[in-house]
Amino acid sequence: MQKLTKELIIGDNRITHQEKIQIFEELLRSTGRQGINQVIDFAKRTDFYTAPASSKYHSNYDGGLLDHSLCVYAIAEEYLTSIRSFSPDVADKMDHNSVIISCLLHDFCKICFYKKGQKWKKDETNSWVQYDSYIIEDTFPIGHGEKSVIMLQSLGLQMTAEEMLAIRFHMAGWGDESKEYAASRTNALKISPLVHLVQMADFSSSILFEKTIEI
Repeated sequence: MQKLTKELIIGDNRITHQEKIQIFEELLRSTGRQGINQVIDFAKRTDFYTAPASSKYHSNYDGGLLDHSLCVYAIAEEYLTSIRSFSPDVADKMDHNSVIISCLLHDFCKICFYKKGQKWKKDETNSWVQYDSYIIEDTFPIGHGEKSVIMLQSLGLQMTAEEMLAIRFHMAGWGDESKEYAASRTNALKISPLVHLVQMADFSSSILFEKTIEI
């Protein structure tokens, strides 16, 4: 499998969407984890491979969720290499299969989350016009990271405690953060360096490297 880079994932499209799907599935299957085939089959039956990663921010286009997931994994691998050169002991605490699962599946909660619809905006003449957009339709409003964990476990994926923590807290401090959530996130960071790795990779991918389609 070729090394994933920004150019391959979200750059000049030197690999096709179908090739990205193949890479995604091969990486997951390489973990040999119990329940991983059920997760892949579910992704195929839903809109995971065609959904956006957001409605108006990073990777807000068809297939953006897949691009985002692969980009987070690629960045995590780069960070892990740097961490290993700085402190092998810390890097050794992060199982490679856990990195794959946590990065590629952290946003599983966004399956069937965005629907195509019409919104209104003012054009250059200050007139209201309709435009195609994505509308959030959360039919299972139970949270974000925790929703991904629940969905994956319901499909039979055997997960480690560190993977659950990394997926649960991958959003770091974004959004409304209660004191209870902040305390739990801090404790999770102390317990597992994987939590920190996934947070960094997700933040970097979303803010620095992914495309945003201006509407």
